[in-house]
Parts: sequence; structure tokens; C-alpha cells
Amino acid sequence: MTKPNGRPLRLAGIAEAAAIYQADKSQTRRLLARDGAPQPIDTIAVGPIYDRDALERHAATRTRKPGRPKKDEEQLPVHLDDADPMWDKHDGGSGHDGPDWKPTDHARAVAYHQALSKTAREIFDHLRATPGRPISCDEIAERFNLNPDGTKNNPNVVAGYMNTTGRARKEAGRRFPFHWWETRNGANYAVKQSVADLFSAALKEETPAQQR
Repeated sequence: MTKPNGRPLRLAGIAEAAAIYQADKSQTRRLLARDGAPQPIDTIAVGPIYDRDALERHAATRTRKPGRPKKDEEQLPVHLDDADPMWDKHDGGSGHDGPDWKPTDHARAVAYHQALSKTAREIFDHLRATPGRPISCDEIAERFNLNPDGTKNNPNVVAGYMNTTGRARKEAGRRFPFHWWETRNGANYAVKQSVADLFSAALKEETPAQQR
């Protein structure tokens, strides 16, 4: 497909647009809804499709406002101790409303763990095995072979497998025991050392009859 000027038409979906604007998908959708932003040339099942050249021209005209750097530029450290302020800059939203986990929450930790699906439990166990280390959704998808043919979006795939965490949180009566942060290429997940220690102690006490 070519443009009237004979140049090939390069297409971009919302994921590619987010990379061009160096923003997450939600921010990109809001930006493209503003007056003066490029309009989609078509809409398909996965969403709007844009002229990539138009997006790149528009992105080049934007001027960053002073202030806090975007999350993608505010890199997560290789390791987060429990006092690191980055834990409070998570993107977990309402999943972190409510009571935090306490060292004595052994029964609640077991209830949370048992309420997870098998894959969600494996992912959570992988996160708490190296507490404080931000782990990318790409690493998670590769480790558990969640996207074997590589045709799907890893952030969406991982989020889909983690959909039982909301139910588990309600079962436990606590906030999510993990944190996540949006990045340009998806998301990073991590568990605090104190939470990892709590779950290790609680699950060690769990009897074989209680285990699934």
C-alpha cells in the first residue's frame, strides 16, 4: 500500500504509537484523543491503526513539560529494599487499597496462595523467590512458556494469567502482595522481602492435606 506521493504507507497500532511517544498505552490513547493529534486511518479488531509517519512527525513537535520524569525514564533499580520509595510509585491502582500484609498474617497468606490459579501461583512463587528484584513480563512469559508462538503481547498474556489475583486478594482481606510498574515494553513485577518472608513461613507451616 502506498501514499499519494508514492511512498509506502507504514502502519502503527497503539503499542507502536506508545513506543513512538515514549509513553504507556493509557497515556498514548489520551494524547491521541486531543485536538491536533493524528487520526486513525482505520479501526480493526485490535484497535485503531495510524499512519506511522504522521505519528512520528507529531511526536517530534511535542515539547516535554518540566516536572517528574516519565516512568520509563525513571528506571527501577536492579534491587529494591523494602524502604525504597519506588514501591509507592506502583501502577497497581485499587489493588493496593486496604490493609497491608503483616508478619502474623500466616492464615491469610495461605488463603491467598490457595485462591490463585496454578499458573498465577507459579508466577507469584517466582517473584517471591527473588524478593526486591523487578522482573519483566517478558521474563515471566518466557520462563513459563505463556506465549509459545510469540504472536501475542506478553504484558497482556501475563496479566491474563494473573487475573485470579483479585479474587485471592479478597479471600485474604489484604492488598496485593506484589507490586507492578508500567514500562515502555510492558510491566515489571516485584515482591517485597518482608512479604516474601511471610509467605515462606506461612506455606512452610501448611500441612500436606491443605496443599493443592
